Amino acid sequence: MAQNSACLLALKFSMGLLVAAWISFWILKPTKTWKKAWHSAEDLANDTFMRDSGLNVVVFCFPVVGFAILSFIYVHSSEKEKIRNKTSLTTHFRVAFSKPVILKSPIGVVSLGELSGAMLFVAFLVWTYYSNVSSDFKKLAPYAPLKLSRQQLKVMHMGVRVGSLSEICLAVLLFPILRGMSLFRVFGIEFEAAVRYHTWIANALALFCTLHGIIIMSIWGQKKRLLAEVTSWQKIGRVNVAGAISLITIIIIWISSLPVIRRKYFRTFYITHHLYIVFISFFLLHAGDKHFYLVLSGVLLFALDKILRLIQSRRETCIVSAHVLPCRAVELILPKDPGMKYSPMSTIFLKIPSISRFEWHPFSITSSCYKNEEHLSVLIKSQGQWTSELYSKISSIKDEEFGQLKSLSTVGVDGPYGPEHLLHQRYYNLVLIAGGSGITPFMSILNEISSKDSTTNWHPTNIVLIYCVKQVQDISMLTPILPILCQPTAEITNFRLKIFVTQEQGSTMTAFEVLNKPPQVIKMLPSTTKRSVGITQEGLIWRAIIVALAFVIFLISMVLLNDIFVHQVHGKPSRKSNPSWINDLLLFAAFVIAMSCSAVASITFAQRKLRNDRRAMEIPKKVIEEPMGTTDKKSGFLFEPEIYLGKRPNLSDVLSDLTNKIRDESIGVFVCGPESMKVSVASFCKNHTNISCKNGLSRSVHFHSVNFSL
Repeated sequence: MAQNSACLLALKFSMGLLVAAWISFWILKPTKTWKKAWHSAEDLANDTFMRDSGLNVVVFCFPVVGFAILSFIYVHSSEKEKIRNKTSLTTHFRVAFSKPVILKSPIGVVSLGELSGAMLFVAFLVWTYYSNVSSDFKKLAPYAPLKLSRQQLKVMHMGVRVGSLSEICLAVLLFPILRGMSLFRVFGIEFEAAVRYHTWIANALALFCTLHGIIIMSIWGQKKRLLAEVTSWQKIGRVNVAGAISLITIIIIWISSLPVIRRKYFRTFYITHHLYIVFISFFLLHAGDKHFYLVLSGVLLFALDKILRLIQSRRETCIVSAHVLPCRAVELILPKDPGMKYSPMSTIFLKIPSISRFEWHPFSITSSCYKNEEHLSVLIKSQGQWTSELYSKISSIKDEEFGQLKSLSTVGVDGPYGPEHLLHQRYYNLVLIAGGSGITPFMSILNEISSKDSTTNWHPTNIVLIYCVKQVQDISMLTPILPILCQPTAEITNFRLKIFVTQEQGSTMTAFEVLNKPPQVIKMLPSTTKRSVGITQEGLIWRAIIVALAFVIFLISMVLLNDIFVHQVHGKPSRKSNPSWINDLLLFAAFVIAMSCSAVASITFAQRKLRNDRRAMEIPKKVIEEPMGTTDKKSGFLFEPEIYLGKRPNLSDVLSDLTNKIRDESIGVFVCGPESMKVSVASFCKNHTNISCKNGLSRSVHFHSVNFSL
C-alpha cells in the first residue's frame, strides 16, 4: 500500500508538472522573448528529422496528451488503492472552492473555484490580447493590396488579434466534454458540471469569432472589397473563404444551442452540433497548420474519445424490465457485468434505436453496484420529445406482449461515468435537498449507504432528505427507494424524509396512497432469455495505451509526410514554395492515419475480448419479476415520511433541528434540482455558514451543488 501511495504521489507531481508547462507556454507565447526564441528553435528543429512541425506537436500537444495518459493510470491506481481520506488537504480545498459566491446571475450559482478559474482565464485573455496588439502597433507595415490608412491598419490588427482569442477558447473548448477521458475526473469534477464550462467557453468562442469577422469585414467594406476578399482563396496565408464558412457554422451552432431551442427541439440541437466537424476543418484551412497545432491536443483527444465510446457502445444490451410510475416516469432495469463497479452519482448514456438511431441521452444511475451486482437502474421522467416517446411506448405495453418488444428492449449504453472524489463521504451529517427529477443522484447515494457490501467504511449518522414536488402524483418518484424506508438496515439508523408538495393542498392520506401504490411492471424479456453480459467497460490502462499510440503515430506521420512532400531548399523545408493548403492537407492526413490506426487497434482488442468473454448469461428471474421499489406493506414504514401539502421547506428549522442531535461539527448540504432551488439554498448557506444549537455550540454548514442527468 505504501508503494502504491508513493506511485500516486509521483503521478500527481508529473501531472502537475505537465499542466504547469502547458500553461507557461501559453502565457509566454505573446512575449517578444518567446517569439524570438521560438523562431530560433524552429530553425534548429528544421536541421533535425523532427522539423518545425514536430516541434510544434511536441511543445503544444504533448503536455495535454501526457496528462491524459497519466490521468488514466492515476485513476486506475487510486481505484485499486480504495482510499477514502475525508480529511485530506485536497478534500479541504475542494470543499472550500465549492463555496457559493455569486448566487443570482444569468449562469446560475457560481462557486469560489469557478469564479477564480473564470477570472484567471479572463486575465489571461486580456494579457494575450494586450501583448499581441501592442507588439503589432510598434511595427505597423502598410498593406499594399488594400492601401489602408494607419488607423485602418490598427483596427485590422485589433480584429486579427480578437481572432487569436477565439483560438485560445478552441484550445480548451473540448476538454470539458471528454467524458471517456479522465482529465476532469482527476479534479473531482462531474461530467454534467464540466459541460457547464464547455457552454461558457463556447459562448466566448462564438463572441470572439463574430467580433473578428465583423471587424475584418468592416475594413473590407470601407474599401469596397468585401465580396472579393470574403470569397478569395489565397495560395499563401490565411484562406478568407474558409474563415467565412467557419463563422457561419459557429453562429448556426450557437443559435441552435440556446436553451429555448435546445429544450424544445433537442434533435435540431443534436444534429447541428455535429457541424463542429465543418467548423474545425475550415478553421484549419483559415488559420493554417501552425495555428492549428495550438488546438490540436483537444481535437486529438476528442476524436479518440469519440472512437473509444463508439466502439464500446456498439455492444448493445437489453432492457430486462420496466416499472411505470404514476408521475409519468419509467424505471428501466438493465443487466450488467457483475464485476463492473461505478461510484454513486454516476451517469450513463442511452440510445434506443427504435426511438432514434443516433440520439444519446444521459441519465443518472439510481442503483448501487454493491447492492445490485447483476443489474443497474435508471429513472426517466417524461419531459422532452425523446423521453415522452419512451414513456408512451412502454406504458402502452401489455405483459403478454413481450414477444413484440424485441426492438424496444434493445438499447445501446455508453458509460457509466462517475466522479473520482465523492464529497458527500466527507460528512457524517447529510442534508439532501432535491426537486423533481433531481432526486435521482441521491437515490444512488442512499442505495450505496444501505449496502452491506460497500467497500467504504463511511456510514453517515444522520441523513435528512428533503424532496420538493409540484403535484402529489410526483411523490411516486420515490418508489425505487421505498425498501430503504421500510426495511431496517444497520447502515442507515437515523434517516428522515420530508416531502413538500408546493402546488397542491389536501389530505396527506392521498399522498401516502400515491407513495404506496406499486408500479406497473413490464416484462421486456422472458425470464429464460439468455444474452451476453450487458454493460461493461474497457480498462483504463488500455485507454492510456490507445492515447499514447495515437499521439506517437500522429507525430511520426506528420514528420514523415512533411519530409516527403514539402519541397526542400538547401536541405531544409521551404514553406514558401508550397501553397498553404498543402501543409494543412498533410496535417489532416497525419490525423486521419493516427485515428484510423487507433480505431483498428481498439476494434481488434474489443473483438478479442468479446471472444474470450463470450458466455451466455441467464437474466436472473428475480430481476424481471420483482420490482425494485416494492415492499411488504404490512411492515409499514421504518422511517415515517413527513408530508407537507401547499408548503415549502424552511431550511433554517431543518438545520437547527439537526444541529441539536449531532456531535460532529460539520453538515454537508447537497442540492439537486432547478436552478432557482440551488440559488435559494446557496443563498441560505452563504448567510448561515454556522448554525447555533441549544448547548451554545455551532455547526458549520457546507453547500454543494449536484448536477443530474435526465
